[in-house]
Amino acid sequence: MHPAYSVIFFTTASGAGFGLLAWLSLSFLTRPVASSRPFVLAAFGIALSLAVLGLFASTLHLGRPMRAWRAFSQWRTSWLSREAV
Repeated sequence: MHPAYSVIFFTTASGAGFGLLAWLSLSFLTRPVASSRPFVLAAFGIALSLAVLGLFASTLHLGRPMRAWRAFSQWRTSWLSREAV
């Protein structure tokens, strides 16, 4: 099995981004005062950036990347579009 690089990057980046968001949430729920504000904002920005980059990498795996906008616009009729959104 030889997965495409876009799928590997999508899995790694989005997993790291959502994992960091989960870690930040758990950290805030257990010790809301202990974290410094600049650290939390930087970690939140990194987590969102990783998740968004992973999502955009998933569009590179499409057969025709020029039509990638359809992966996000047809969420009412396609389960794959709903997953992308």
